[in-house]
Amino acid sequence: MLTLLKYSTPECPVCRTMATFDARVAEELAVAYVVVDLTSPEIYRRYRGILLQKYPLKRELKLPTYLLVDDPEGDFTIHGDISGGLPEDLFRSRLEALVATASQAD
Repeated sequence: MLTLLKYSTPECPVCRTMATFDARVAEELAVAYVVVDLTSPEIYRRYRGILLQKYPLKRELKLPTYLLVDDPEGDFTIHGDISGGLPEDLFRSRLEALVATASQAD
């Protein structure tokens, strides 16, 4: 199953705004959803390797950053990312495109 990892912090106002719809959109697209709180050592450590594969130096990292992956607990594959704040309709269309691309790759 595809999983959408949301890398964010509780202090990020854009992350909080996106939280009003991002989980719902993921659910509607049948994608699992996990919030990776960058201020939580336990949670961040669990998903750090995935983030660092896409952003090794974290210089280009914008909050929130969403990574669409499969098998995040194992030998994961990153199918794409969405970064920064977006309105709901644009977020939905970008996530739909990533899901479609990932489905074609399987």
